Amino acid sequence: MNKLKSFSALLLLTFSALTFAQKQSKENSFHTKSKAENSKKVLPNESLPHFMQFGIMSRNHEEFTKKYGIYVIYQNCVISQFQSKKAKENNQFVAKSLTEKYGNGWEKDLGFIPYGL
Repeated sequence: MNKLKSFSALLLLTFSALTFAQKQSKENSFHTKSKAENSKKVLPNESLPHFMQFGIMSRNHEEFTKKYGIYVIYQNCVISQFQSKKAKENNQFVAKSLTEKYGNGWEKDLGFIPYGL
């Protein structure tokens, strides 16, 4: 009987700790979600005009975006053939559009040569 009581007590403590941990993780995920929502303001939507760059170094291009309406999206440094082709075609299209509209001045304002150009 003693073993049954101690087993029941241990079981009760285990489940109460699990329930408490689940409540804590829900609260933490709420805070994480709000941080992600804040970061959405910084990261542009890929459906908007943008240059794609690869690497771990990223810079702030707010002035360029304000002036030309083009975002710069940085991705990690591991590049697949699909990503490479997609970025090259995208960057060439955006560069052509900018050159037609503004001439070559945008290149100096951007401060780097986009991938694939």
